[in-house]
Amino acid sequence: MDPRRLGRAMRVIRLSTKSSQQDVARRAGVSQTVYSRAERGRVEELKVSTVAKIATALGADLVIDLRFRGGHVDRLIDRAHAAIVDHVLSRLRATGWECLLEYSFNVYGERGSVDILAWHARTRSLLIVEVKSRLTDLQDMLFSLGRKLRLVPDEARKAPCWDAQAVGRVVVVPGTTETRNVLLRHRATFDASLPAGSLEIRRWIREPHGPIAGVWLMSPSILRTRGA
Repeated sequence: MDPRRLGRAMRVIRLSTKSSQQDVARRAGVSQTVYSRAERGRVEELKVSTVAKIATALGADLVIDLRFRGGHVDRLIDRAHAAIVDHVLSRLRATGWECLLEYSFNVYGERGSVDILAWHARTRSLLIVEVKSRLTDLQDMLFSLGRKLRLVPDEARKAPCWDAQAVGRVVVVPGTTETRNVLLRHRATFDASLPAGSLEIRRWIREPHGPIAGVWLMSPSILRTRGA
């Protein structure tokens, strides 16, 4: 994170929305002095939570990244993704679901893949599972999930001949503090698009009834026990 670049970004966003420093500070719940310090690139003097509040007040998302040993972080993230997929597969198969990994589709040039596509034959329920190591670009994630909800059920009817009466869509993410903060900051968005919580999702998986859409928070202990 380049503090000076972050400060410049705050300033140009603020000016583009015709807001004053006082306006942004009030929305963020900080003093104008604190906001001014951030805009001058002195964010290292502030708590990360304060910078995140300022970003939200500007209508932006704060994305903090780590670089480690030439891409080793990406490999660690892949391991976390794989561990979550493995756990979800185990839970689904234990309750009678058939599962396909990395189900791919291509409908008139609209293409993509689903991390796990699952079928519950007795209730004729189809489940689209997306696994995320982190919640970053929410708009892109929701757009992609909407496209899969529109295209995948019809494709699944053709092969593997899963004629669903109800379709569920679930995003599975680690239940970290970072994830919970994102859910809180964008509560209205998630309430509208993915309202079901972890407990409701687990109950639905055991006994599907109608459609469901939600976010399943996976315990971080799952990642530790599976070596991620």
